[in-house]
Amino acid sequence: MIRFEDVSQRYGEVQAVRGVTFGVPSGVLCVLLGESGSGKSTLLRMVNRLIEPSGGRVLLQGQDVAGIDPQILRRGIGYVIQSVGLFPHRSVAENVATVPRLLGWDAARIAARVDKLLAMVGLEPGEYRARRPATLSGGQAQRVGLARALAADPPVLLMDEPFSALDPATRRGLQAELRRIHANMGKTILLVTHDVEEALALADRIAVMEAGRLVAEGPPLAVLGWETPASVRRMLGAETLAFHRLSALRAEDFALPGFAPGAPLLAAGGTMRDALLLMLTHGTDRAALAGEAARHLPLSAILAAP
Repeated sequence: MIRFEDVSQRYGEVQAVRGVTFGVPSGVLCVLLGESGSGKSTLLRMVNRLIEPSGGRVLLQGQDVAGIDPQILRRGIGYVIQSVGLFPHRSVAENVATVPRLLGWDAARIAARVDKLLAMVGLEPGEYRARRPATLSGGQAQRVGLARALAADPPVLLMDEPFSALDPATRRGLQAELRRIHANMGKTILLVTHDVEEALALADRIAVMEAGRLVAEGPPLAVLGWETPASVRRMLGAETLAFHRLSALRAEDFALPGFAPGAPLLAAGGTMRDALLLMLTHGTDRAALAGEAARHLPLSAILAAP
């Protein structure tokens, strides 16, 4: 769906991106991971031509984006940023409807799409449709931003550190919403973050950037595994990498059948990291899994995790 071919970007004497080549398959959520200044946001913004590459090509569905009118290109790509960027004098519904209106959708179709998307991101349409951005919390505004990006049903969604300004609880909630939406809609998503835990919680694939170069790329557990190059491990925090890896493992995949009387309950979709933190909080060596079937996760399963 997205392919970078020997892409570079120079600002004067500064080489922000250095000969990056890799692809993002259709339907995959790929995280660009790296420290500030590593070139990850620059790379992302080349996809919708907010930044033009100094060298190389960016392809979208096999077509060089340099040959597509920028306005037409951007209307076909969802874009979510850290600061949200909602229009302050427009209602929530009007903000979500921005691109469908530009595309000439009729009013009934737009209204139905707005209500569907608000419900999808966890905002009751009847309560939020007419509200202004100033009345929203940071998490609610980010949900509206996500709904706006999805409004015209684009095949590709670009997300530039969308949750980094939020408190941890709100951030985890929106990560869960994004996982659910991605599973249901199958969009191709390219997301920028410097947070290893967020990358592991969300990504199908991870591309690690360092000083403008692509230094590792592949499935999360392969990229952040025991054979990860030492330079990458140091950049990402080698002392906590094993703990972060648990965020990429779903507890339900390691659960055992049977009840665990008195054990704390792990919410549906919880990770091995969530389970470990739950056990530490309650001083137990097992957690019960939410669901119809009786299942539990012992501490030994976490310690033996790959």
